[in-house]
Amino acid sequence: MKKCPYIVASLSAAWLIYSCAAVSSPGGGPKDEIPPVLISAEPEAGSLHFAGGPVVLSFSEYIDEKSLKNSVKISPRLETFVEIKYDDDKIILDFPKELLSNQTYVITISRNLKDERGVALDQSIQVAYSTGDLIDKGKISGRIHGEDSYAAHLWKLEKGFMDSIFFTEPLYVSEADDNGNFNFKYLAPGDYVLLGIERSAAGASLVPQRMAYGVCPKKMYSLGKDNELKGITMRPKREIPPLKMTHGELLGQRWGWLHFNQPLEDNITLDGLTIIDSEQTEHGPEIFKDEQNQERFLLISPDTLSTGKAELTLNTVFSGEKTLLDDAKINLRVPSKVDTSHIKRIKPEGIVTVRRQKDGGPVVPIVFSKPVISISDSAFFMVADTDTVVINIQWVNPMEIAFLPPGGWQEKTQYKLMIFSNKLSPVEGKMLKDSISVVRINSEKKLGYGGLSGTIKKDGINPLLELRSLKKEPEIFRSSLNSNLQFEFKNIPEGPYHLMIIDDLDRNGDYSYGAAYPFRPSEWFYIHPDTFDVRANWDIDVGPIKTGEQ
Repeated sequence: MKKCPYIVASLSAAWLIYSCAAVSSPGGGPKDEIPPVLISAEPEAGSLHFAGGPVVLSFSEYIDEKSLKNSVKISPRLETFVEIKYDDDKIILDFPKELLSNQTYVITISRNLKDERGVALDQSIQVAYSTGDLIDKGKISGRIHGEDSYAAHLWKLEKGFMDSIFFTEPLYVSEADDNGNFNFKYLAPGDYVLLGIERSAAGASLVPQRMAYGVCPKKMYSLGKDNELKGITMRPKREIPPLKMTHGELLGQRWGWLHFNQPLEDNITLDGLTIIDSEQTEHGPEIFKDEQNQERFLLISPDTLSTGKAELTLNTVFSGEKTLLDDAKINLRVPSKVDTSHIKRIKPEGIVTVRRQKDGGPVVPIVFSKPVISISDSAFFMVADTDTVVINIQWVNPMEIAFLPPGGWQEKTQYKLMIFSNKLSPVEGKMLKDSISVVRINSEKKLGYGGLSGTIKKDGINPLLELRSLKKEPEIFRSSLNSNLQFEFKNIPEGPYHLMIIDDLDRNGDYSYGAAYPFRPSEWFYIHPDTFDVRANWDIDVGPIKTGEQ
C-alpha cells in the first residue's frame, strides 16, 4: 500500500509525457494551390544608379530550388555570367560591376519557378534597375488567345524590320497567365515586334514546323517615352506541313488503313492507289474516308493479298485542281494469320442522348470494328417506345452507319436500334457475337433556337462576326454588317457563345493567321470578354460593342 503514491505519480508523469508528445499539427485540409508572390526586392525595384552587386528577391513562401533552372532571364543580355543563388524563400542574383551606362536592366522570372509544393507563378515577374538617372517606363501588353499555354516574345528594332528577327532569341519574354494575358514593362522608346508562341518554347528561337506561333496585326509597334501600348492580340497556330503518307497498316488479308500527317478535307481525291503484294500481284483497293479520324482512309482489296511484304503506291492526291502530293510509296505487311474474330460494335459504347434539331437530327454514328461487305434484308429494326419499324440505314463507309429515324427524332422518346448479327457479313472473321446488338437512344426535349444582334462602330475595318459555341466540338456561325453597322444571327441553337470580330482584309470569310516568314500580318480581331447566352425563341440585342484598342 505504501507503494501506491509512487505508482500514481509515475502514471501521471507518463501520461503527461505522452500527451506532450502527441501534440502535432492537424493533418489533411485543402491542398495549397496559392502561387508564390514576390513581396520585396533589394535594392528596391526601379532603383536608379544601379552599380551591380547582389539583388535579393524575396517571395511569400519557400521556393523549389530545382525550379530555378531556366527560370531567370536578364535583358539586355550580359556578357559576364550572373550567378544565381538559392536561399529558401529568396533568390540572389550577383550582377557584375561592369554594366552599360544609362541602361535599364530587366530581370524576368518565368512561370517555371515554383514553390516547394510545386505551385507555379500565376504570371511571369519583371524587376528593373537603371544604371543612369532615369528608368524606362514604357509598357506593352495584350492577350494571346487559344486553348494552350503561351508566352510572348519581344524584340527592339535597331536597324529596321527584317522578318528573320523572329528566328533569333528574343530580347524580352513574358509568359502569359492562364487567361493568355502578357505584359512587358520598363521598355525604352523605339520600334518593337512581337510574336506569340507556345509556352514550352518560351525564350527559344522560332522553328515554325515544330512550334505553334502567332503574329500581330501590325508589322511593328512604335513606343514613345513612358508610353503604354495595350490590347495587342495574337492567335497562335501550327503551320500546316506538306502532306505526307505517314504509314499504312493491314489488319487483315483484305483490309487496312492508310494514314496521313494531317486531316483531309471532303474534296480530296486519291488517284492511282495500288497495293503490290509479295507475289508481285497488283491490287486496286476501294478507298473510303474515315469520318471518325480524318487523317486516315479505309482500304478494302477486292481479292485476298498474299502474306508477307507488300508495297502501296499512290500517284497523286488532289484537292479540287490543286496537287497536294505526288508519287508516294510506303511498305506494308500482310498478316499471315487468318482473322477469325467476331466483328464488334465499337461506337456508341453506352446510351446516347440526343435533342432534336430543326432538321430532325442529329445523326448518331454507329461504328463497327471491321468493314461490313454485305447486308441482308431486315438487318436493322427500330423500336420507338413500343412501335417496331424496319428501317433503311445510310452507310457512311463499310465500317460506319449514320442512324436517324424516319422523320427525325421525336421529343421525350426512347429508341432502340436493333442490329441482327446473322444479317451482316464482315470482310473477314465472324458476325457479331450476340445475335442481336441493341443501341439505346434517349431523345430529350427538342433544341430551341434564338437570335443575337448588335452594332459595331469601328472605322477602317471590314468586319466579319463569328459566333462560336462553347462545346467540345464547337459550332461556328458567321455574319457581316449591314449598311447601318448592324449584325444579326438568326436560328442559332440555344446555349452559351463567344463573339469574335474579325477585320476580314482578304474577304475570304474567315480569320487569317498570317505568317512569320515571309512575314504576313494577321488580321485584326477582337474577342468579346463576355459570354452571350442564346435563349430559345428570343432575339437578344446586345447593343453597341466597344472593341477596345488595337
